[in-house]
Amino acid sequence: MNLLQPFVVVTWHGADEAAMEPDVREIYARSDVPKDTNVYAFVLDPRGRLVHGFRGLPGGRGSDRSDYQVELTKARAKLNLADTKLPKDGGARPSTLPDLRTSGSSGLAGIRLFVRRNDDLFQSRIPIIELVPMKAEEWRKFSLAEGGSVKTIEAEQLRSWLVHLYPAGIRTAEQMRPFKTILGTLKLAPAGTDERFRYALLSGAVRLTKEEDVGAPGESAFEGILQAVLMYRRGTSEVSSLRGVVEGAYVSQGRARMELSATLESRPD
Repeated sequence: MNLLQPFVVVTWHGADEAAMEPDVREIYARSDVPKDTNVYAFVLDPRGRLVHGFRGLPGGRGSDRSDYQVELTKARAKLNLADTKLPKDGGARPSTLPDLRTSGSSGLAGIRLFVRRNDDLFQSRIPIIELVPMKAEEWRKFSLAEGGSVKTIEAEQLRSWLVHLYPAGIRTAEQMRPFKTILGTLKLAPAGTDERFRYALLSGAVRLTKEEDVGAPGESAFEGILQAVLMYRRGTSEVSSLRGVVEGAYVSQGRARMELSATLESRPD
């Protein structure tokens, strides 16, 4: 995966060919991957040309699954990438996670979410990683209040974070009809200081639904608790870092209840 980092891996799942984005549909149509599943993986070269494709469900069990180690080895050979070894323990390890880029400012670029289902299914072992860019003005809602008082923040103001709370395996199909209503009021309360930083705790319950009528039966919804620790350098009320978790349950169209958790972190820190 380190060797493939400079290249592009595109996955598509959850809808038919007609609903695909044009660039994804072009790659899908040109590939010779058997069209007998709903998850695909495509490896492109630096010019965006299709090099290798395979069924995107990991596990190597069943006709709709792929052995990722085998498939990525094939892709690496087609890209003429030489074998390399990871550094020994103690050495610097290259980052293999997608990240945000700043424009040279010293502020935070946004947050990164790691979303995971809390069950024993194979696909639940691999978190979904989402990146949410944020402008400086979007961080100001988290500024400390004067005099150390408690602030309230409506969950709707965190929409760009919370709309990613979908479990793996159904997320694309469900995201075709995104969350419309986000309810909840969170509190931002001072939580102590040390020699370098001041701290605050952001916490509260959130509920996301697909319809304006929050009581509509049969609609998918998420309910959970968000808790995050925010850090501020002494002498300033601007956020320096954020770390948090969301824990709750996603109910798919009134049927399956899936326990879900997400880790949040500000980027860069």
